[in-house]
Amino acid sequence: MKQLILISTFFLFVSCSSDTKTDTTETSSTESTNDFKSFVGDNALTFINAYVENCNKMKESVGIVEWANSNEFASNHFKTELEKIVTEANEADPEMGLGFDPIFDAQDYPEEGFEIDSFNSEPNFIIVIGKNMPDFRLTMNMVDSNGIWMVDGCGIVNIPNDKRSKR
Repeated sequence: MKQLILISTFFLFVSCSSDTKTDTTETSSTESTNDFKSFVGDNALTFINAYVENCNKMKESVGIVEWANSNEFASNHFKTELEKIVTEANEADPEMGLGFDPIFDAQDYPEEGFEIDSFNSEPNFIIVIGKNMPDFRLTMNMVDSNGIWMVDGCGIVNIPNDKRSKR
């Protein structure tokens, strides 16, 4: 009888240990995803909230292309495409240009900044929402450039039409 109890206890212990291992692995995977999301999201928020601060300066703000070119979290691809969009719009209509902000994909913007709403790690799209305008959604695309996550798309810049936030 003692032998039967000892064997039963052993099998019970082994089966509990393997369940615990599986749970730990799942937690680690989830934690890695959350760390990744936080790291990428931090750079995205730093970028877009710095742009909000620049826009809030009104007459003292730096021009959009100049601002992007000086931002450490804007990819070279983003900078090139933004400059192309602005230049073409100004050539087509020197007085009006685009008529809206290509980074915000709108004329108005949440003056208190943005926070992360959702994240899709497969194509690295982040959706941010306005702190004081929760219905204002903005799609951003991130790329890994030598270990630094950079903004490669935002608003209409390098964001496919089907991925852009609806207005």
